[in-house]
Amino acid sequence: MSSSNIVLVLGGVRSGKSRFGQELAQELGADDVLFVATAESRDGEMAMRIERHRQDRPAAWITLEQPLGVGDAIASMKSIPNVILLDCLTLLVSNILLKHHDDFAAAEAGVRAEVASLVTSVQHHSATLVIVSGEVGMGVVPESSLGRQFRDLLGWANQSLARHASATYLMVAGLAVNATRIASTVKEAADNVV
Repeated sequence: MSSSNIVLVLGGVRSGKSRFGQELAQELGADDVLFVATAESRDGEMAMRIERHRQDRPAAWITLEQPLGVGDAIASMKSIPNVILLDCLTLLVSNILLKHHDDFAAAEAGVRAEVASLVTSVQHHSATLVIVSGEVGMGVVPESSLGRQFRDLLGWANQSLARHASATYLMVAGLAVNATRIASTVKEAADNVV
């Protein structure tokens, strides 16, 4: 059940999720958008990706580079635009996990706190929050323990935010599928069993 104005955009690698999130934020807020970047430049290839994303978004948008503590950073701002685009939750969860790489319980607590803080920050500012996130649960089970922990944490975060979202979109080959619109409850599914 939606408790705030959150739109969740999920998809696999190169599914079009960032493009859709950016276009949606621009449609909703024009130049009045806060772009929250969670990526950190840890190598040359990532630095190039970050620069390409900077060039692709409108120059008028305000950018907040925040690899951790996004919800708290938004909540502490005195004034923000009516639309916030967080790109992406995938890296935010990864950053939390890497911070607590030897303590999964602490990482899980960190992700739960971050999700709660994001929901609260949007309610505090009455802004629309568009969250871009990866859908990593449709592939093979990761070989490493760290990979499985990441998949589990991101999957939980996506589910939690989808419950708070007014709309959740799943990107497939550049097409946005409105998952909220076609979703069924367990009761509806049971009623359709022959």
